[in-house]
Amino acid sequence: MPSSRLSAVFRSEFGKYIIAGSLAFACDLSALYLCTEMLQIHYLTSTLLGYLVGLGVSYWLNITWVFTFRKYEQRLVELTIFNGIVVVGLLLNQTLMYLLVELVMIDYLQAKFVIAAVVMSFNYSAKKLLLFRRTPCSQEHSGPNMDETSQ
Repeated sequence: MPSSRLSAVFRSEFGKYIIAGSLAFACDLSALYLCTEMLQIHYLTSTLLGYLVGLGVSYWLNITWVFTFRKYEQRLVELTIFNGIVVVGLLLNQTLMYLLVELVMIDYLQAKFVIAAVVMSFNYSAKKLLLFRRTPCSQEHSGPNMDETSQ
């Protein structure tokens, strides 16, 4: 793929989502490893903690850099829907971690890579559909420059 095409991919919304998701995943994976190996926390608890760290990174990057269109003017509405998506993603994350480690007998770090692909696909699709997709009656609410009074 020529460098100009590759550059265009990474400037696209989905390309930015991949970059943001990769950064969030790196934070998630680092927290998972640190909590499990260094702090001796059970891997399922560490999985939850890592997911929450990644969530913070993901939310910030999604609303400030990835998605330029925001369907909801009120941040509380947006955050509530975002958190609903996150809860479903968290349930997928925890369930798949348990199944892959306990039943399939995959190492928790290897399982995390499989799980990340599944959860990332779900999260992108749900966020795009519910939060960041233009509809015929939607109004433009720009990303980071939204009016602070709309919180």
